[in-house]
Amino acid sequence: MFLTTFVSSLNKGNLITPILLKRKLIVEFRSTDKGSYFLELSSSESKLLSIQPVTVDFVIEGEESDLEEVFLHPVSLKQLISFGKLSIKGSYRDFLRLEALIKLI
Repeated sequence: MFLTTFVSSLNKGNLITPILLKRKLIVEFRSTDKGSYFLELSSSESKLLSIQPVTVDFVIEGEESDLEEVFLHPVSLKQLISFGKLSIKGSYRDFLRLEALIKLI
Protein backbone atom coordinates (compact mmCIF):
# COMPACT_ATOMS: atom_id res chain seq x y z
CA MET A 1 0.00 0.00 0.00
CA PHE A 2 1.35 3.40 -0.96
CA LEU A 3 0.55 5.11 2.36
CA THR A 4 2.45 2.53 4.41
CA THR A 5 5.61 3.26 2.45
CA PHE A 6 5.05 6.99 2.80
CA VAL A 7 4.57 6.77 6.59
CA SER A 8 7.64 4.61 7.11
CA SER A 9 9.75 7.04 5.06
CA LEU A 10 8.49 9.97 7.11
CA ASN A 11 9.25 8.25 10.40
CA LYS A 12 12.80 7.39 9.32
CA GLY A 13 13.85 11.00 8.76
CA ASN A 14 13.48 14.20 10.66
CA LEU A 15 11.72 15.92 7.77
CA ILE A 16 8.32 16.29 9.35
CA THR A 17 9.36 18.06 12.56
CA PRO A 18 10.04 21.53 11.09
CA ILE A 19 6.92 21.41 8.91
CA LEU A 20 4.34 20.54 11.56
CA LEU A 21 5.84 22.06 14.75
CA LYS A 22 3.84 20.36 17.51
CA ARG A 23 0.63 20.15 15.50
CA LYS A 24 -1.35 17.12 14.42
CA LEU A 25 -2.64 17.04 10.87
CA ILE A 26 -5.23 14.38 10.09
CA VAL A 27 -5.64 13.66 6.40
CA GLU A 28 -8.36 11.53 4.85
CA PHE A 29 -7.64 9.88 1.53
CA ARG A 30 -11.09 9.14 0.15
CA SER A 31 -10.83 6.61 -2.63
CA THR A 32 -13.83 6.18 -4.89
CA ASP A 33 -12.74 2.56 -5.40
CA LYS A 34 -11.82 1.25 -1.95
CA GLY A 35 -13.08 3.62 0.74
CA SER A 36 -11.17 5.95 3.07
CA TYR A 37 -7.72 5.85 4.63
CA PHE A 38 -6.78 8.11 7.52
CA LEU A 39 -3.29 9.41 8.14
CA GLU A 40 -2.15 11.28 11.24
CA LEU A 41 0.91 13.45 10.79
CA SER A 42 2.58 14.99 13.83
CA SER A 43 6.03 16.27 14.69
CA SER A 44 6.76 13.20 16.81
CA GLU A 45 5.36 10.37 14.66
CA SER A 46 3.24 9.68 11.60
CA LYS A 47 0.81 6.78 11.50
CA LEU A 48 -2.12 5.27 9.66
CA LEU A 49 -5.28 5.23 11.73
CA SER A 50 -7.39 2.09 11.77
CA ILE A 51 -10.60 3.86 12.85
CA GLN A 52 -12.17 7.07 11.63
CA PRO A 53 -11.11 10.04 13.76
CA VAL A 54 -13.59 12.54 15.16
CA THR A 55 -12.19 15.43 13.14
CA VAL A 56 -10.39 15.48 9.82
CA ASP A 57 -8.29 18.51 8.82
CA PHE A 58 -7.80 17.78 5.14
CA VAL A 59 -9.50 15.51 2.58
CA ILE A 60 -8.12 14.29 -0.74
CA GLU A 61 -10.64 12.51 -2.93
CA GLY A 62 -10.18 10.58 -6.15
CA GLU A 63 -9.56 7.18 -7.66
CA GLU A 64 -7.09 4.81 -5.99
CA SER A 65 -4.74 4.86 -8.99
CA ASP A 66 -4.57 8.67 -8.94
CA LEU A 67 -3.84 8.72 -5.22
CA GLU A 68 -1.03 6.20 -5.71
CA GLU A 69 0.39 8.26 -8.56
CA VAL A 70 1.02 11.19 -6.22
CA PHE A 71 3.13 9.10 -3.86
CA LEU A 72 4.84 6.71 -6.26
CA HIS A 73 5.50 8.83 -9.34
CA PRO A 74 6.85 12.32 -10.03
CA VAL A 75 3.34 13.76 -10.55
CA SER A 76 2.50 16.44 -8.03
CA LEU A 77 -0.72 16.75 -6.09
CA LYS A 78 -1.26 20.17 -7.62
CA GLN A 79 -1.05 18.76 -11.16
CA LEU A 80 -3.67 16.09 -10.53
CA ILE A 81 -5.98 18.66 -8.95
CA SER A 82 -5.63 20.94 -11.98
CA PHE A 83 -6.36 17.98 -14.30
CA GLY A 84 -9.54 17.31 -12.32
CA LYS A 85 -8.47 13.84 -11.20
CA LEU A 86 -8.33 14.70 -7.50
CA SER A 87 -10.28 17.10 -5.35
CA ILE A 88 -9.33 18.53 -1.98
CA LYS A 89 -11.15 20.00 0.99
CA GLY A 90 -9.33 21.91 3.67
CA SER A 91 -7.08 24.87 4.18
CA TYR A 92 -4.50 25.94 1.64
CA ARG A 93 -1.87 25.96 4.37
CA ASP A 94 -2.47 22.26 5.05
CA PHE A 95 -2.32 21.59 1.31
CA LEU A 96 1.11 23.24 1.15
CA ARG A 97 2.34 21.25 4.15
CA LEU A 98 1.21 17.96 2.66
CA GLU A 99 2.62 18.82 -0.77
CA ALA A 100 5.99 19.64 0.83
CA LEU A 101 6.08 16.34 2.71
CA ILE A 102 5.26 14.36 -0.43
CA LYS A 103 8.01 16.10 -2.39
CA LEU A 104 10.57 15.53 0.37
CA ILE A 105 10.09 11.78 0.37
